[in-house]
Amino acid sequence: LTTISITEDLRYFVNNDGQLTQVQFNEIEPFLQRTIVPEEDIYISLHADKLVPIEEVVKIMNIARRNEYKMILATSPEK
Repeated sequence: LTTISITEDLRYFVNNDGQLTQVQFNEIEPFLQRTIVPEEDIYISLHADKLVPIEEVVKIMNIARRNEYKMILATSPEK
């Protein structure tokens, strides 16, 4: 499972096979294409701070759609 995290200040991190890498937005798609091992179903878990604008989340979801990755939007548990 690959994880993409977006921080409140719009920094992007990709965790692929336990290796955390900070990337610029425009580097995310080529980074995923280079590092994800092709398999039948590829899942990406997206973690976004609650203050991240929805447009930023949608941009990541569009990358997943273009590459036929399945996207899981992770949320924080309710308190």
